[in-house]
Amino acid sequence: MKTTPSFRQARLGAGLCLLSLSAAVAVSADVLQLRPLHRTERVLVPSDPAAERHYLAFPDVLDLGDEVLVSFKRGRAHGDDAGAVIDTVRIDKATDRVAAPQVIAGLGDKIMQMGEWVRFPNGDIGNYIDAQQVDDPARIGLRGVRSTDGGRTFGPLTRVGPVDGIEYGYPFEFVVEGTTTWMLVMTFANLQGGYSVHPPRPQAGAVDILRSEDSGRSWRFVRNLSREFGNIPINESSFVRYADGFLVVTRGYDNRARLHLTDNEFKVRKQADLTETYDFIEGYVGRPRVFMRDGQYYLIGRNWTVSTAAAASVPKDGVPNFPAAMKLCLFRLDPAALAVTAYAVLDNADGGNVTDAYYPVPYFREAGGRTYLRVVDYKGMNRRPPQIVEFEYLWDEVK
Repeated sequence: MKTTPSFRQARLGAGLCLLSLSAAVAVSADVLQLRPLHRTERVLVPSDPAAERHYLAFPDVLDLGDEVLVSFKRGRAHGDDAGAVIDTVRIDKATDRVAAPQVIAGLGDKIMQMGEWVRFPNGDIGNYIDAQQVDDPARIGLRGVRSTDGGRTFGPLTRVGPVDGIEYGYPFEFVVEGTTTWMLVMTFANLQGGYSVHPPRPQAGAVDILRSEDSGRSWRFVRNLSREFGNIPINESSFVRYADGFLVVTRGYDNRARLHLTDNEFKVRKQADLTETYDFIEGYVGRPRVFMRDGQYYLIGRNWTVSTAAAASVPKDGVPNFPAAMKLCLFRLDPAALAVTAYAVLDNADGGNVTDAYYPVPYFREAGGRTYLRVVDYKGMNRRPPQIVEFEYLWDEVK
């Protein structure tokens, strides 16, 4: 049975005073469920059914201050998608206008998947891509493009190549601090130096941390986090600076969401299983992103608040609700306790048939003296091709 740890009531009370009484309820004695009253949704890039590549997904965001860069995959399917490319759009924060899409990466019949932004210490902007092919083995090694003019134009697609004898595939995230850039990235058994740690998925490898001191011109290996965290079967992960170390969130192939505290060299200090602890986290948190705002730490990602088996058996307007009523959720964290203190369902609270969605990336916008949380994501309903969308919330209602 899941149990909920105890937290300081004063802290939760301080959070509650930011909301109207209709906007928050106690999930238990210790965890609040926040219910946003302000919510908008707009389509940033629509899916055109007449277009050959009408499947739009897997966005990432780079906030440049006055503008926001959004990258995403344009292809035909979730995977095994020959010829898929990485597109970008720019959002002008002052006018909220969205520029026309621009292709920044393609490689013939290869698959450009999961483009991740980084702004290096020297000001260059990079987008790193999980390059794949339809033929087995799928991964062909990490690729990247670079801009030296603020993301207006990009140079050629280049192969990153082996780092200390290991070639990488799926990039998750970057942290930049001073002259140092850290990359969170995954190995694969078919690539040099990779090995299988997930028997049901023989290609899947470990999650590693890399480090660069020359704005991504070269990298060095820091640590194998899969091994460091106890040989756990993890893939999609996220990290952020916390105190003199890092806070890391991982998605497990074992259907678990975990938090980990490390030192500055990514040696584990302590860790916790959120799925075991909380009834409102019924499996992994998909494509998780952890971030800090106003001194607090947050986790955003795809979540199931009820049993996936139970939800899958309930029809929705005559259409089987599968996958099992996935939701977009935001969790407020207490990093010291590795605990959740509040959460909000940001999308699909009514349990609609969202069939492909939720690789969320947040950014913030100030307007009219208020702070708004913007979440760029992809979303498809009732098995229709997904498109790139943007949700908006009042930060005071969900923080």
